Amino acid sequence: MEDDGDLNALQALHKNLSNTTEALRADREFEVRNGLLLRFLETSGALLDDLSPKFRALLEKPGRRKESRDAVLSGKAVLSGEEYTLNKDFQELTLQIADSLELDEIDAAKLALATQHDDIALGRSWKECAIIRFHQQRSFLLNCMLLLLELAKEEDELVAEDVGENIGSLGSLSRYVSENILRENLPGITNSPSQPRFVPACVSTMGDIRMWLQKLAEQVASASVLGVASEAQFQETVELTYVSLVQQHELLSVILCYAIEKHVAIENDFIDFLRILKQATRYDSCTVHLVPVLGTYISIFGSTEGSGSVEQARKLNRIVCQQSEDEARSMPFLNAAVRAWWIAEYSGWYMDDAAGSGLSGIDIDEEDKQRSRLFAEALRDGAFDFMLAVIADVKASEWEDAARKSLRQWLRKRTPPLSTDTLPFSEPFQARLAAKLETFVDAFISNMPDVLRRLKIEEDEQRQTSQGQEQDYDLERFLLIIAYSFEGRPEAADGFWGDPENNLAGFLQWASRRATTPVQAAFCEMLQSLSEDEPSAKSAHEFLLDEGHQIRKPLTITWAHIIHELEYFANKIREKPAATQVSMNRAGKVNPEQAETEPEFAAMLESYLRLMAKLTSQSEAARKYLFEQPHLLSILFQVVSSLVTPRIRACTFRALSSLLSRKTVEQNDILWEYLEACLSGRFFLSTNRAGSSSSAQPPSFYMEGLFQEMSPHADDAIAFIQFLATLTSLPQESSSLRDVLPYPKDLGASTRMRSGIEPYIDFALGHMFSIRAQDVPESVQQRMLRLCCLDLALTCVSNFNEDLIIFSNETNVNVDAAIKCDSLENYVTLHPFARVMEWMYDAKFMKGILETIHQNPADIGKAAPDSPLILSVLRAIELVSKALDLQATYINLVRPIVKPQSRTQGRSAYIPVSNGAFGSIEDGLMVSMALMSDLGSYCGIGHPELTLASLKLLEKISASPRVISVWQSGSSNLTHRNKAIMALEEHDDAATIAGSFITEFHTPLDLFKESESPEYQIKLYILDFIHSCMQASPDRPTIAHLLLGFRCGANTVEIEPGSPFDEGKSLFHALLPVIIDVKATNEEGSMITWLVNFRYKVMRILKLLWSSPLSSRTVLEELRANEFLFHILVQGLVVQQNLLWDGVEASGPDFLTYPAAGGYVDFLSMRAMALEYVTRELCSVSLGHTPALKRRIFDALGGQIKVDSQGVISVPSAFEFQDSLSQESQFETAPPDFKIVGELDLSSCLEEDDDQNRIYNLNKVQEILLLRFNETGRPGQLILQEDLELMETEKDMLLQYLRYLNRFTQIRAYSHKVLAAWTRLLMVMTNCNEFKGTNKVSFILQTLQAMLPSLEMYGSDNPSAALELAKLAKVLLFELDFETMTSTDKQSRAVENLISDKLFQLLQVCLSAIAKWAGNQELRAVYYSICYRHLTGLVDHGHGVSSSLRKTTKTIQAFGEKLLNVVCDDAFGGDAACQSAALILLGTLVQLGKQENDNFVVETLNRLNFIGILVDSLRDVLAEWEVVSRTGDSDQQNYIDAKLALLLQLCQTREGAKNVLHANLFRAIEQSGLFSVDPELQVDSADSRALERHYDLLVKVARIIGAAIVSRGSHNVLQGRRFLTEHRMLVMHVLKRSAGIGAGAGKTDTLLSERVSDLAEAFMVVITATGFLEFEGGNLQEDKRPAPMLFH
Repeated sequence: MEDDGDLNALQALHKNLSNTTEALRADREFEVRNGLLLRFLETSGALLDDLSPKFRALLEKPGRRKESRDAVLSGKAVLSGEEYTLNKDFQELTLQIADSLELDEIDAAKLALATQHDDIALGRSWKECAIIRFHQQRSFLLNCMLLLLELAKEEDELVAEDVGENIGSLGSLSRYVSENILRENLPGITNSPSQPRFVPACVSTMGDIRMWLQKLAEQVASASVLGVASEAQFQETVELTYVSLVQQHELLSVILCYAIEKHVAIENDFIDFLRILKQATRYDSCTVHLVPVLGTYISIFGSTEGSGSVEQARKLNRIVCQQSEDEARSMPFLNAAVRAWWIAEYSGWYMDDAAGSGLSGIDIDEEDKQRSRLFAEALRDGAFDFMLAVIADVKASEWEDAARKSLRQWLRKRTPPLSTDTLPFSEPFQARLAAKLETFVDAFISNMPDVLRRLKIEEDEQRQTSQGQEQDYDLERFLLIIAYSFEGRPEAADGFWGDPENNLAGFLQWASRRATTPVQAAFCEMLQSLSEDEPSAKSAHEFLLDEGHQIRKPLTITWAHIIHELEYFANKIREKPAATQVSMNRAGKVNPEQAETEPEFAAMLESYLRLMAKLTSQSEAARKYLFEQPHLLSILFQVVSSLVTPRIRACTFRALSSLLSRKTVEQNDILWEYLEACLSGRFFLSTNRAGSSSSAQPPSFYMEGLFQEMSPHADDAIAFIQFLATLTSLPQESSSLRDVLPYPKDLGASTRMRSGIEPYIDFALGHMFSIRAQDVPESVQQRMLRLCCLDLALTCVSNFNEDLIIFSNETNVNVDAAIKCDSLENYVTLHPFARVMEWMYDAKFMKGILETIHQNPADIGKAAPDSPLILSVLRAIELVSKALDLQATYINLVRPIVKPQSRTQGRSAYIPVSNGAFGSIEDGLMVSMALMSDLGSYCGIGHPELTLASLKLLEKISASPRVISVWQSGSSNLTHRNKAIMALEEHDDAATIAGSFITEFHTPLDLFKESESPEYQIKLYILDFIHSCMQASPDRPTIAHLLLGFRCGANTVEIEPGSPFDEGKSLFHALLPVIIDVKATNEEGSMITWLVNFRYKVMRILKLLWSSPLSSRTVLEELRANEFLFHILVQGLVVQQNLLWDGVEASGPDFLTYPAAGGYVDFLSMRAMALEYVTRELCSVSLGHTPALKRRIFDALGGQIKVDSQGVISVPSAFEFQDSLSQESQFETAPPDFKIVGELDLSSCLEEDDDQNRIYNLNKVQEILLLRFNETGRPGQLILQEDLELMETEKDMLLQYLRYLNRFTQIRAYSHKVLAAWTRLLMVMTNCNEFKGTNKVSFILQTLQAMLPSLEMYGSDNPSAALELAKLAKVLLFELDFETMTSTDKQSRAVENLISDKLFQLLQVCLSAIAKWAGNQELRAVYYSICYRHLTGLVDHGHGVSSSLRKTTKTIQAFGEKLLNVVCDDAFGGDAACQSAALILLGTLVQLGKQENDNFVVETLNRLNFIGILVDSLRDVLAEWEVVSRTGDSDQQNYIDAKLALLLQLCQTREGAKNVLHANLFRAIEQSGLFSVDPELQVDSADSRALERHYDLLVKVARIIGAAIVSRGSHNVLQGRRFLTEHRMLVMHVLKRSAGIGAGAGKTDTLLSERVSDLAEAFMVVITATGFLEFEGGNLQEDKRPAPMLFH
């Protein structure tokens, strides 16, 4: 049995084969084909070598053996080279698998072992997973064989044309196929028992499959008797096995055809195959699979085009044509088809110049008669009946037109229908069968013309002589065989049109003459199939135009004949009183005499109309010709308005729809006018002979009457609504602005209260979709009806351009003048968008949408991607998504305008009005919680387009605030779980959906199609859905958490023991390999944008998880267990990749206009996220007290990762992570100079991306440009050609520049994020490290060395970047212990000298930036803090570094007044935090000057008038202090404290004290009232904390006074004495209280007592300094001179 890797290898080979084959079909250039084959051989050579034994073995499988069974039951078995101990459950499972697959037990055990983890991904039982894997391997093997045969044939063609260069040097694919598949070069090629020939082996394998299917049917019969047939698991297993076996049988039949064509079959193989055919007992899919094999055998052994000789053909002829009674009893029509097919091709040997025509000894004419007789007998036995049945059943589709289906069922008399559960036939099989029947058709027409002519003659005679008897319709059957065989194969149809002199072209001329009614119908069907592309349709159109042969044959089928027949029918059907026609009871039974609808005539009319539809849709020449026919439109609408069968009306509507292919606006309007006239009664009245009372009926009477007629019949209703959808679609010539109405603005104005197409919309959506669709009995018709209604709705919604309304309000463009509609108001009010949106809020319509989306999973699983079922579900999802996008525009802008004009509730059941039951679309969607399960289940069914649409809608719903509120609603007193989560858990739907997501992520990426592959797109949509869902509700459990594998509570997520997450098999764990294992570089080292984007989308989901409090702890632990941090460090994810991007160098502004720039942006964002994760992980590890892991992380961040198996891996250190800003500058460029488009207001085009970056929506910009050009070029304005050219040039330049600007904006934002994340990481490393002494100093030095160049570069020019770097520098300085920088050893001293230099450099950078007013106050506040810390370090701990102090002082003096001016301005003009920092720095500068005996700072502050302002601010200090005490504003408190501290420091210097006192310090204090009131009266004495704070303020101010007086000596003693005299009571009170005297003694708390003591001490300083006690008794004498007024 295959190892676990065999399936993966087969899947990989199949992917390569599929991509190569698809590319070969798309491009038929010889050089391209050669290159593709070479590439395939290069990339898949190893796979081909590994899998060659599998190809040689075909589908051989070892049967059950007693030895293997005993080995399994013994409990020990060797599987794939390893010995396993098998428990009882595994033994039982193994035996069940072996029994189900008729497989050796050891191989069954291997299969079980290989699928032990598939149950989660597939959502099936273990046994089913094993069976699925078994059949998957067989199917992939056969598919690979088939594709290899196809590529080998391609290679042979190249070699034959001498184009296959270098193929032989790589290894011939044909040789590989011959040796390993067809077994041509193996020993014993004839009949080796060990390796039989391929053809018998293939036939034998097909026989084994048929026997297996027979046993399966017997098992089902037995299970029915035992009552277990209804068990779900049994049914699923049986269906799975049945489907797989039938598909394998079909693949083998196609492979066998290829093998026979490669001439590896011999004569006996054909004889054996005939024997198998004769043994067939019933008509089923396996019998059908044998038909193309039969055709291939006949072509090889019976045709002149084959490899046989005439002698061999004559020998086989006797075998084929002999009959027995057994054959006649079993399936006579099958045996008849074998004989007819053989005779048709075999007769070619006896044509002129053929090998058989010159044989001697035979009577050629007699044999010819005999063959004709045998052929006629075969036809009587049902040969054509069977051939038609086979090709029709194989080509059967739900889309098959009812008219054609009816015609072929009418002609099918003998062959029974296939079972209803027959699987659809694959495209390769259909193509193979059609090609073989094409050969038969050509042979019959060319080799047996007499027989063909006799068919027509005999039919004419039968119609004339035996009108009451059953007639033979073999000619019609033959025409339909041609129709089905050539359908969808335009290259094959060229045989009829390419050479007008060949037999096929002659056949067309002959068949079109004097044709009977049924022949005409069949001929039209054939002509449709021969018109599948533009050239073929044009040829068919010209054939119908050629009227030259009508002179001889007047009954030839031509356009004139067809139109004449339609006109005859339309007139005849109207030859009744008009009152009958306009009756509201018209929907009754159609009068046969009126309609002349006998089967033959009806079929002919339907075929005419269908031919018209086909040719006009394919050929522009045919469409124009028919559109210009004077009465054709009137005839067709007369047919529509008449009492005709639903099928004829449906065909008429489809013909009308096809006339609108490649339509113009004028043609569209003409058809609207005709339709409006038809539904207003104009065509009814035109046939009213006597002018009866019907003419008095209102126009709505006729519309409702026709709607009533169509309502019960899905067929014509579908065609009518499809016609409406075609009419409402915009012409190809229309502008991308979508600024026109899809109909004439005055349509219906004369017959209705309001013009427009609202009645049509109401009938389609309100009646047919919302009401009638529920009652359609046939599921296919119901799906098609829903589909066409949804198509109409989506067309109307998609054609509306909401941007026009936005541009009208937000730009300077005159939208009314720029759009093609006469006004924006008319566009909004008349556009069908509003009516469709109105129906989106209707309860019945929404119910219909939900029912359309909710389908049986079994039906969905079996449906083809283009089936009505899949397309109807897809269209419903797309409509809801589009409506959700436009809902805000409709509710806020459109509905207020349209609503007042809406008509009142109508009484007609066929033109209803929306009930508006829902306030929003989301309310309607949430009626059914099953919607989420339905959408999720569609993500794993193998239909990429439906999967993508479902994921897109899931994303919108999950991120909708209204939906989230509904999901989380409940009693306000209780916490409720998310309703969507509960709904998905109810039936374990979440596990199924998650399993399908996991499967998608386990599917390998397609490196051939790259970002265009469906697998990649689905992965991205899944990631977008998960991200949007969690981002919309980050702190509450969501369905995204549930699908990722978490157990969701009301407000928590956790890991359930034994769950897939706990076992490492969840969707979360499926995402990790995208980051850990997927490489984003190619072999040349260039970054691949689409892979970077893939990794980015996974990374942002992980970021949401690790950063949310809801899941942070769990996710960090899981990532830690997977060593996520070390993986991203090894990958270099945190370091800028200095590489090519998609082969383009990331340099210069032009790079940002390339798609590769998107990858560059995504990588920058990933770097920021990776750095954030490392930071968070380091914090978590530090708090978790895991020193070993912490040490390992620090080592990794230092550049060394220890790996057990690889030793030590060197990686970039944390100090090398930041380099993005330096890269950013290389992309800068100046904006272009615009002369015309520069004045446009594009602000309405700005949108936020995923990270809130404001970027331009280029589609909207393009729309604005188109509007401006339309506005400029409106009628009446002249524009020079040069101006037009300039406008076009500037348009392209603007779009290019905005594309650049978008990327540059993102790069700038993400570069800043990288920088911020890097600085935070270094901050955490600084705080968390355990370095001591010199090691710590060294770490800080390294960090400073890493960040100083950037800070120096951006300190002034890039404030946002400088802020992040400055914050890091601040942390480093405050972490640095200056006291320890006194080492004596040489090495440590060298490090300290280096860091001193770096600190001085840092100080210079900060002072320079401050002097330049760099950045905002937040940045300057950080600069102030850095300077403060550096200066205080020097002042307080600068032992022996007086030179450093002097250097620093000189540096400050060098910056001079410019520097201090900025600081002073911030001290009083900024926010509180910046003011505090500035004041503290000024205090430090004053202190530094004091220590160096330098008054530069104080003098400069005085010169700048700062000291005066500072002193004057004391007037309000009490009021400010009270506000702070009341509000608790810490920033304001710090500001006041810093201000008072600066004043104190100034007063502690002689010069400063002088300036402070000259600034009227005492007057400011007196005006503040601070010392005027007793504190116990000023503040609530019961609040000791408030009182303590008040005393604290008194202390600070009193110390300022004391310092000023002490510093000035005797100069201001009198002022001090006056202060004491004026506040004697307060001074005495404080002194008494501090001494324990008075009422408050002994009752105050400790802090308050300390403050009182401090105040008393401050007062005593003033008393002592002024000598107040010595002079207390005397009069206070003071100089009468007024104090100098420094400020005002």
